[in-house]
Amino acid sequence: MQLHHHFAELGYEFFAHTQVQPLQEQRLVEFNKDLAQELGIDFSDEFVQRQLSGQETVDDSLSMVYAGHQFGGFTPRLGDGRGVLLGEVKDRQGVLHDLHVKGAGQTPFSRQADGRAVLRSTIREYLASEAMYGLGIPTTRALALYDSQHAVYRERPEIGAMLIRTAKTHIRFGHFEYFFAHKKYDELQQLIDYTLDTYFSHLKDESEPVKAMLIDVVQRTARMVAKWQSVGFQHGVMNTDNFSILGETIDYGPYGFMEDFNDRWICNHSDYEGRYAFHRQPGIGLWNLNCLLFAFSKHFTREELIEILKHYEPCLQSHYDELMAAKLGLSDVAQLEPMLEQLFVVLRKEQLDFTIFFRFLSRLEADKPELLMDEVVDRKAMADWLDYYWSVRNDGRDQQAVSEQMRRVNPKFVLRNYLAHQAIEAAESGDYLPFRELLKVLNSPFDEHLESDALAKRAPDWGRHLEVSCSS
Repeated sequence: MQLHHHFAELGYEFFAHTQVQPLQEQRLVEFNKDLAQELGIDFSDEFVQRQLSGQETVDDSLSMVYAGHQFGGFTPRLGDGRGVLLGEVKDRQGVLHDLHVKGAGQTPFSRQADGRAVLRSTIREYLASEAMYGLGIPTTRALALYDSQHAVYRERPEIGAMLIRTAKTHIRFGHFEYFFAHKKYDELQQLIDYTLDTYFSHLKDESEPVKAMLIDVVQRTARMVAKWQSVGFQHGVMNTDNFSILGETIDYGPYGFMEDFNDRWICNHSDYEGRYAFHRQPGIGLWNLNCLLFAFSKHFTREELIEILKHYEPCLQSHYDELMAAKLGLSDVAQLEPMLEQLFVVLRKEQLDFTIFFRFLSRLEADKPELLMDEVVDRKAMADWLDYYWSVRNDGRDQQAVSEQMRRVNPKFVLRNYLAHQAIEAAESGDYLPFRELLKVLNSPFDEHLESDALAKRAPDWGRHLEVSCSS
């Protein structure tokens, strides 16, 4: 494993040197074989294992400093309170990926916390990141999971754990906010140059490369949020320190995948005001970008920054329309808006499962509507919508081929909260089989996996209202 340390070359204003602090009697319980091979990481090499787990010192490993708007309020100094960036590795295409250990122990940014993670939260992040990857949504990836005999105290004693994750970068909106807020303008410029050189080098020949970079960031963020909305994913904590400069989904805490349709759904029990409710995610994405661009106030005029932000809404809307048209099997997005508006009224009234509905729709035949009709109380409302739907979809195409294409974009499996809960309970008792069975279907969520049909069903009554908070 060849570790690079490009971020460490920026200097001590950007980080603090830290080392992973191993847990007591920790053990490797899962690693991502395919990802490890792609990154050239050999888990059979004992020295590599010792590096990754903190048992071997890694020169230039570090914890980043950044700021962030958290639930709307600005915190001028945050940073990796329990994370250590070991360095970067190159994949087979020569692209850099960060190796980051979460739950690595105290750092200078821990703010009196213990710097640890618990098995519950590491399993949730492992499953979520791989589920998002399986759905084709830009995301951090899970590389390895460690449990231990180390007690970590939250509301109760829990099993201490560590997660090794990868990302194209861990640079967040909050990095730029930090240097601007502290009036460290030389360091801000250094960070801008580093980001442009390392991640947006394809834009360096533009007449205004920094402006081109920001437009790219705006559009990446828009496409990411559009993808979230199309699969019913809610992040739960859309703080600016949880937004990647490359539009990758990062920092999975109290997230959720929508089950019973409710566009005002709040997955985070700690989000008392519903700031990050499902229907507000597109607006919060724009709000976060506004915070990011404010850090460039000395580079561009207010009018120029507004023009950059104006790329967000049309990009998000057009990408969302494309995704939803594909989910519905439509060849033209012109009829999409009225069709979705009527559909969401039915889904909301009937509390239909978001994922199951679209999967059923991909199997439906025009003359055999029973598959969906049997799921509703108001059969007339569903029949009226289906009549409208088929009048648009039947446009001369091979409808069997259309259905096959729909099944490639409408997953059979998503990470339902109760499934994660069951996997966690089993793992806490030492049984990782449910975790691995769930991971298998999430890695290829569009396939049938007939042997795992139970994992595609609606939550039982006990699992429909499980609450998730920021505690981890």
